[in-house]
Amino acid sequence: MFTQYFGQYLFNKGILSADQLCDLLAYEQSTHVKLGVLALNSGLMTAAQIEEVHELQRAMDRRFGEIALSKGYLTQPQLDNLLSQQTSRHLGLNQAILDRNCLTLSQLETALENFKQDTGLSQAQLQALQSADVDQIVPLFLDFPQDETGRLHYDYVALLLKNIVRFLNDQPLLSRPLPQSKQPEGWIISQQAVGDHTLSTALVLSDSSLIGLAARFSQEEITQVDDLAKDSVAEFLNLHNGIFLINMSDRGLELDLKPQTTQVCSGVSGCRIPITLTSGPIELVLSIT
Repeated sequence: MFTQYFGQYLFNKGILSADQLCDLLAYEQSTHVKLGVLALNSGLMTAAQIEEVHELQRAMDRRFGEIALSKGYLTQPQLDNLLSQQTSRHLGLNQAILDRNCLTLSQLETALENFKQDTGLSQAQLQALQSADVDQIVPLFLDFPQDETGRLHYDYVALLLKNIVRFLNDQPLLSRPLPQSKQPEGWIISQQAVGDHTLSTALVLSDSSLIGLAARFSQEEITQVDDLAKDSVAEFLNLHNGIFLINMSDRGLELDLKPQTTQVCSGVSGCRIPITLTSGPIELVLSIT
């Protein structure tokens, strides 16, 4: 995730153009191979086993490697070896910047130092970004109360970021909450869960963002906002919320999920959290009481 945040910083500062950043991210990601592909190529898992693990991920908040270990498909040394291969294939944005001659080594060093100073992040926080530790990244941008309800907010956002990676094959960029005074525009796809708490969630999307998210999740060719597009985004929200409720049940909190609703956005109530995806920006609207 450090790649996305540092790249956005360079763009905001005018150090990289939008075209340069897109080219660098595509170049940097071109060698990032998913764990399942590495396991298949190494002959350690069959396609059927990989599909089974992917399907299990749709019902539980666990990483590919964790599930493969629990099923006995991989041993810990095998998993460690695959993870090292995955890391070694990831060139990183900094290497891509140098390979593409966008900046000199000295200019890159200066940009990195300025990024650290301007963001005010500690070394531990920077390491959290570099290691993609979502649970530590979320509190860098969001400030919820330090109580049970606040912890549920943090957990919900962290899980959503993980599920965007898992089910959309995208790298989300989290931003600080938006003010309530500015009303959002576009489509709002919402869902509630009630029980020990009341969970109100919604995704606010423009036409292009909705189409892009729907196409990634459904793996269908979607080119317009139609029923398939809206249903696909609604199903992604439902899938994510279902996994969140399973996590809550494991902690002794029971909630019942209500059907999703889709409509043109006319106003929202709750914390508005911007998330940037490859297909465009979306807003998560979240309230847990």
